[in-house]
Amino acid sequence: MPEGRPKRSSKSRLAVIALIAGLGTWLGVVCYSIATEAPPGAPSTPALADMARKAAAERDADGLQTLFDEDTVSDDYAADYLDRLGEHPPALRVGVEHRDGHDFLLLRSAQGYSVCTAWHITERDGRRLLDGVPPAENLCAP
Repeated sequence: MPEGRPKRSSKSRLAVIALIAGLGTWLGVVCYSIATEAPPGAPSTPALADMARKAAAERDADGLQTLFDEDTVSDDYAADYLDRLGEHPPALRVGVEHRDGHDFLLLRSAQGYSVCTAWHITERDGRRLLDGVPPAENLCAP
């Protein structure tokens, strides 16, 4: 009997084929989820305001985080912001103000001024995003 490579069993061949098929499926799922992931921001300023209102009301840190230009905030900016609002945040309202040729989104208390945060609205690739850098002027003053 000639010596050479030992003969592989059919079970080991099936295991290798199953492993390759499993990796191929996993890679396909990852590529599909990346390709179909919703882009950050919103298609319009009104949609951005609505998405911010909804995320703040539902305390959805992930939803709020996707509205920010990732180059202007840390990865946990939205979670930290919502945590600062406290366990029982006040009722919030969202408004868009236009000043000196720029749009700003203001998130403030429905009554009074206990909470008020302003973010500059920017545009990238046709999507509206919030800029985490605070505006130079106080847009929350009554």
